[in-house]
Amino acid sequence: MNKINIEVWSDMVCPFCLIGKKKLEQAIKKLGIQDKVTIQWHSFQLDPDFPMDSSASATQTLTEKKGISEAQLRGMYQHLQKSGSQYGIDFQFDKSLTFNTLHTHRLWHWAMNFNKQNEWKEVVMTAYFTLGTDLSVKENLLNLVKQIGLDTEEAEKVLVSNHFADEVRSDIYNSQNMGIRGVPFFLIDEKYMISGAQEDSVFEETLKKALGL
Repeated sequence: MNKINIEVWSDMVCPFCLIGKKKLEQAIKKLGIQDKVTIQWHSFQLDPDFPMDSSASATQTLTEKKGISEAQLRGMYQHLQKSGSQYGIDFQFDKSLTFNTLHTHRLWHWAMNFNKQNEWKEVVMTAYFTLGTDLSVKENLLNLVKQIGLDTEEAEKVLVSNHFADEVRSDIYNSQNMGIRGVPFFLIDEKYMISGAQEDSVFEETLKKALGL
């Protein structure tokens, strides 16, 4: 049986992307098809215009930029925390400091060279959603690089250059051409699509359909 290819567009500061990632991984494990799939991650930026090298309270940013009331936001937080806990995610939204995710995406493309893209995504999202790490600070990014066993000196060379920016832009350009307006977005064998962190059954049934099970 040929492998199916799963392409995923996501951003590091998107809680639904993290939940969707866990749902996909759970479905693959539940179906026992780990050896029948490849996952190809793509970059997407929800707020590419956020000032570089700066951070701000995610809660404050959402209320000011999106016009969401704090009461609405609290309700959304509670729902996400409940959903996330089912997948081992500890959302601590009050700690989260939003930032421009370009550098994390550039390092992510760099980490692909060492087959560490999944590990990078995990440590960045944990740092953002659970630990409240300021990821606009270069030293904090380098600490995460060290955590996944990659060379911090090489990572710093990436950060102070423009390396892998084209790869990030290409991913985003392709998503725009495909009409993707929100993330997470899953494309399976260029045929089956899942938009958002849908019910577990949607992931399982779509994968089964793609594999002809």
